[in-house]
Amino acid sequence: MSQMHEYIEQFTKLLPVGSSISYTEAERRAGEFLMAQATITNWRHLLSAEKIKLTSVQIAVFAEEMSKGTAKTVTENKLAAESSPVYIKAREDLEQVENDLSYLKAYYDVFQNAHIFYRNMAKGETA
Repeated sequence: MSQMHEYIEQFTKLLPVGSSISYTEAERRAGEFLMAQATITNWRHLLSAEKIKLTSVQIAVFAEEMSKGTAKTVTENKLAAESSPVYIKAREDLEQVENDLSYLKAYYDVFQNAHIFYRNMAKGETA
């Protein structure tokens, strides 16, 4: 994930338009943001595959922990299963991937807007 953060940071530095830039620079930035979107799309695909695996792991761990239950009620066994360290780890791993996917989606949207902004700037359509 640190590689993703570094990559995204590299492109967030291209976001501010504190000074005037040439049409050529705007065109270059539009292309850069399009490439950033492609990279983020690949990462999202990989993380989505990881999420599928981790969802299965979480379900399997929960079922295994439930089968170990010795309490009198299903609710007590469920509470014990959900508080077991192995289930907590499986749940946290899945939630981390979900969080990473949300993070990448947010930056994909930002970079899509940046691409459109710079593309329009290169065409002379924005001030």
